[in-house]
Amino acid sequence: MTLSRFLAAATLSLVPALGFAQGSAPQTLDDFTTHRIETAPGVNLFVREAGEGEALILLHGWPQHGLMWHTVAPMLAEDFRVIVPDLRGAGNSSIPTGGYDKVTMAADIVAVMDALDIPTAKVAGYDLGSGVAYALAAGHRDRVSQLAVMEFGLAGFGYESFMVPTPDWNNGSNWHLGLFTVPDVAVMAFQGQERELLSWFFWHIAHDGEAVSAEHFEAYLRAIQRPGALRAGILYYASVWQDAADNARLAATPLDIPVLAIGGEMSGGPYIEQLFRPVASNVTGAVIPRAGHWLGDENPNALAQVLADFFRAEN
Repeated sequence: MTLSRFLAAATLSLVPALGFAQGSAPQTLDDFTTHRIETAPGVNLFVREAGEGEALILLHGWPQHGLMWHTVAPMLAEDFRVIVPDLRGAGNSSIPTGGYDKVTMAADIVAVMDALDIPTAKVAGYDLGSGVAYALAAGHRDRVSQLAVMEFGLAGFGYESFMVPTPDWNNGSNWHLGLFTVPDVAVMAFQGQERELLSWFFWHIAHDGEAVSAEHFEAYLRAIQRPGALRAGILYYASVWQDAADNARLAATPLDIPVLAIGGEMSGGPYIEQLFRPVASNVTGAVIPRAGHWLGDENPNALAQVLADFFRAEN
């Protein structure tokens, strides 16, 4: 049975039905140990850690940070040593003025692995974090044993097709991808309007329009209102041309490790698998039901199950 067919048949509302034992893993991200790790001169990342076993690194997208894994990470920590960094410029990590191309951000994660004595890890990236995860796997091939990517297409391999505005408010309407390639204009447009920007983000391509809780919305808002944080997030997008050049170089040798490409039923769906086939030779796909783009909030139980099944399979 494929992952997609399994998900369609599964009962996803209760964690015990999914095979996660209650009480054996941290209950919330607040139960994780925290570190602050210098990854480059003047750059340090805030990192959460819990669990034992093989290392599993979870990389967030934007405008979120490590908080997006609030339900998924504790469940996965039952079976794995789960590492949840806030990427540079996001969450509680430092906000340098540059270095937002995905190769540089992947080097930050290598530094985290070195500091935590992790020679090899399983890696899962979501949204723009998938770009970092790919750069880590393709640029440091001895450090990543399995890769999961979610709701993303790599620059140079499909990302640019989403940069054109459309007349409809649907998952093809990503006008911000083009605007954010001009950081000065984008910052000028949204500085002081962060609440409105996030309201659009979390409504856009959500399954039912209520993607994140009010509490977490406010946490994400506080994070991007920090000095320099809005610009840093926009620079995640503005790096698209450098990322495309780097991805072309990295993809000259396709990945041969197992890659799982995940899309939300009401967003990327099975298309995410197709986007990653040009850069990896061993790709499978999964679709998360009752979810749009915001997988970790809209159907975290299903996402945790899919990730656990994939990463357990290669133990």
